[in-house]
Amino acid sequence: MSAVGMLGRVLGWMIGVAVLTLVLASGVAMRLDNAFYDTHMRHWDYRPGDAVVIVAIDPKSLAAVGNWPWPRAVHARLLDRLTEAGVRAVGMDITMAEPDLRHPENDEALADAMRRNGRVVMPVFPEAAELGGTLEEMLPTPELAGAAAAFGHVDAAKDDDGVVRGAYLKAGLGSPYWSALAVAVRDLGQRSAGEHEPLSLRRSVQEGASPYQWLRDDYVMLHFAGPAGSFDQVSYVDVLEGRTPASLLKNRWVLIGATAAGLGDLLDTSASGGNERMPGVEYQANLLESVQDKNTLVPLNFSGQLMIGAAVLALPFLLYGWPGLRSAKVVALVTAMACLLLSVTLLREAGWWWPPTACLAVILAGTVLMSLIEGVRRHRS
Repeated sequence: MSAVGMLGRVLGWMIGVAVLTLVLASGVAMRLDNAFYDTHMRHWDYRPGDAVVIVAIDPKSLAAVGNWPWPRAVHARLLDRLTEAGVRAVGMDITMAEPDLRHPENDEALADAMRRNGRVVMPVFPEAAELGGTLEEMLPTPELAGAAAAFGHVDAAKDDDGVVRGAYLKAGLGSPYWSALAVAVRDLGQRSAGEHEPLSLRRSVQEGASPYQWLRDDYVMLHFAGPAGSFDQVSYVDVLEGRTPASLLKNRWVLIGATAAGLGDLLDTSASGGNERMPGVEYQANLLESVQDKNTLVPLNFSGQLMIGAAVLALPFLLYGWPGLRSAKVVALVTAMACLLLSVTLLREAGWWWPPTACLAVILAGTVLMSLIEGVRRHRS
């Protein structure tokens, strides 16, 4: 290849990288990237282990125990059942921010049961007292908070399109100091310090933030086990009434929360495909399984996306002109396939999410331009 030809290819690559930078910065490819990611994740499920079990507040339990909310003495009885079964730790994804003024003995009973267990995590979430008001951290009542072993935030990480693809491991008012509920449960149930290894995640800088702003940090993407119903569940009332064998609960992390429609959060996730929505308690189960197995996925930051994209954009300039690769369309097709394959391989093998759509857009634009140039050359000859 002549020096002029080489210089032209280098110049073309530099222009491509510049365009890629603009496309990445604009975020115009995000919707297509999300669609590609979700499609892939719906075909990448797995069978979760037996470390996590959900005690579900399901229609069966509502029919047996009565209308929601239930007296907190009922939750106390459930916790005692779990304590007797020898569970590792308990996460209660149930809001209890107001005291039971009519029956304070119920709060006392639950607090006593929490102390007997010694490993109960209670939820924290942001809420404004009135529309447009200042955010406050909603904790359990002081009596219940004093009996809790830890607290964890239950803020689901919804993307701009309303779909949940990951989780913030830390969040809080003014500073992200609360661990996610699932992470707090995992930390309480650790058998040894050796299991408590740092996670791969992306950190953001939170400087000069308002003390009244809910801040989230340490974002990871989740490899969901599958759509709703993928994790082991036992009915709340079956545990309450002693119908669930202790062997199904012993040494397991337990998450208590609503799966019945209308009681708790129902989330669209990358694993649902817009079909059945996932209860918030199962979202926490996926997060707990992921952090325990170190199976979280890390979205590459802007620099990482640009570096990989720049390397991919060099491929067509290196391939063009080889035997069988003298057509811009053929080279573009090979490069596009390599682009998608690289994205999937990085996700599955390295746990890195590299969005490929911006790079594909630049390849497509370059192909159109090269085809026009080839057409002009053929016309002139």
